[in-house]
Amino acid sequence: RESLGLELEMTYLVFVGRLTKIKRPDRLLALGRELKARNIRAEILIAGEGELFASTQEISRRELLPIKFLGWRTDVDLILCASDIAILCSDNEGIPLTLIQASQVGLPIVSTDVGSVSDIVISGTTGLMTEVSSKGLIEGVSALLTNPALCERFGKAGQERAREFFSSRAMIEHHQRLYSQSL
Repeated sequence: RESLGLELEMTYLVFVGRLTKIKRPDRLLALGRELKARNIRAEILIAGEGELFASTQEISRRELLPIKFLGWRTDVDLILCASDIAILCSDNEGIPLTLIQASQVGLPIVSTDVGSVSDIVISGTTGLMTEVSSKGLIEGVSALLTNPALCERFGKAGQERAREFFSSRAMIEHHQRLYSQSL
């Protein structure tokens, strides 16, 4: 956290991705508004850029929201390690690699229930899958912010799942099995 200029005692929610319409940065703003309104000691870290970066950043600045814009980064691993909860708020996704990375470092995840996210996040086990809305995202994050034990349990379970299904070794074994069956 120190190397990123982050506070040691703050709770950090991290979003890694492009700020585009389908990724729904408006939901990140809604979450920021809710954190501010409830006076919750948490901040959203946004690692990524995109066509909505400048407008999202301007709204956040104007409204004094607890959001830190990190821009495009090559040290996502460091950012994830400095965070407490990973969030994804898209309308659509394939398999979001950033959620696999978040699981690998033991972060609990709150994500909209879209695309193949459910291959990574097992709702109620490794994180929370929410309805595809700002309200759902806010409720999911609120549930984790008020329950550190749940965060820890989800983080550990996600890390175990990532090791079992998404590690290099697991991927090689799965591919070897697939090729053997095909032959």
